[in-house]
Amino acid sequence: MRKSGFISRVCVVVAAVFVLCGISFAAEQKVGFINLQRLVNESKMGEAAKKDVEKLRMQRETTVNNKLAEVNKLKELLEKSGKDMSAKERKDVSESFQRFYKEYQRLLADAREEITREDRALVAGILEKADGVLKAVAKKQKYTMILKDPNSIGYLDPSVDITDEVVKELNK
Repeated sequence: MRKSGFISRVCVVVAAVFVLCGISFAAEQKVGFINLQRLVNESKMGEAAKKDVEKLRMQRETTVNNKLAEVNKLKELLEKSGKDMSAKERKDVSESFQRFYKEYQRLLADAREEITREDRALVAGILEKADGVLKAVAKKQKYTMILKDPNSIGYLDPSVDITDEVVKELNK
C-alpha cells in the first residue's frame, strides 16, 4: 500500500506542476486581432485603391450608358414608328435592337466583373504589403498570435485590436 500511496502522491505533484506550468505559459501569451476591412478603408493605399476602382467604374459606366442609349433609341423607334414600317424594316430594327440589347448586357456583365476583379487585386496588394507591417508590429509588441478574422471568434476585447497601429505603420 505504501507504493501505491507514493505513486498517487507523485502523480498529483506531477499534475500540479503541469497545471502550474500551463497557467504560467498561458499568462505569457498575447493575442491580438486586425480588422482587414478597416485596414483597407483607412490606409492611404486603400484610399488610393478606392479612387482607382471608382475611376474604372466611371469609365465603364460611361461605355455602358452609351450602349444603353443606343438600345433605348432603337426601342423608341420600334414603339413610335414600328407600325408604320414595312415588315422587313420592322424585322431589321427589331434584330438590331436585340443585338444591341445583348451587347449592352454583355458590356454590363463584363464591366461588373472587371471592376470586381480590379477591386480584389488592389485589396490583395494592400493586404500583401500590410502582412509585413503586421508581422513587424506583432513582433515589436510581442504578440504570440494575431487573428485576421475576429468575426470567427465569439468575442474579442477591443483592447487587443491592433488595426490602428498597423494602419499607422502602413501609411509611413
